[in-house]
Amino acid sequence: MKQFKSLDEQIDYLHGSKNIEFQDRGIAKNILLDCNYYNLISCSKIKFATNIKNGNHVYNKQDFNEWHEYFLMDCKVSEHLMTNLIELERIINSRAAYYIGELIENRVLGNRDRNEIISIIQRAEVEKLPKYTGEETWKYISKMTFGELKTLLFWLIDRRKNVYYQIISGYSHLRHANTKNRLNDIVQLRNFIFHFTPLNIYLAYSYRYDGSLDNTYRKETIDFIYSLSPDNEYIKHSIAEIIECSNRFIKIKNSQLSS
Repeated sequence: MKQFKSLDEQIDYLHGSKNIEFQDRGIAKNILLDCNYYNLISCSKIKFATNIKNGNHVYNKQDFNEWHEYFLMDCKVSEHLMTNLIELERIINSRAAYYIGELIENRVLGNRDRNEIISIIQRAEVEKLPKYTGEETWKYISKMTFGELKTLLFWLIDRRKNVYYQIISGYSHLRHANTKNRLNDIVQLRNFIFHFTPLNIYLAYSYRYDGSLDNTYRKETIDFIYSLSPDNEYIKHSIAEIIECSNRFIKIKNSQLSS
């Protein structure tokens, strides 16, 4: 377990172990306090790590301001993607509330399928509503998280794909043989950036079954979410830089597995 470090101890550690230079310790302490040490350092090490020796990342000498600026770029990209994710979630949730409500309320489904959907909705943590019994379905779905809604979408993919296609109309990225994996990546991206975990970490730590790293599908997810509102050259170029840095970091990490 890593021990708690004071701000001064954090700065001393970063200087000694990560080759970071500090021009003003007072300003640096305020930045670390406001940005979160873990998020800032974990994000920017993906750009600045050059190698791994004896299990530790190696860094060329850099100024702390460069680490901070790269982290702030990540934050701006995350904020843009967050806006697009909120809009996507709002639309998908609204359509699901209607089309699944139609299945339940109009008695379109047989008892088995109807009971399965009721069970899924009952397991969702919907606050301030009585236990769901198959009535006012749209109200309960409207209050579900995107992760909870994903379970309903998976059910539709398996059992009522035509309804799923109605819900995701216009989003060709979600009409694919690997749709479930794509939905999982979207939910994971949402959870990362809505909890302030840097986008760099989402891209650089995607594990394959063999323990190696591969961010291919997560890059596709970011491209899709960005494409929902793409008219921002700064964000576009920043995403390209983040992807380039994560690719290089993954190459460094994977080289250790094969050595």
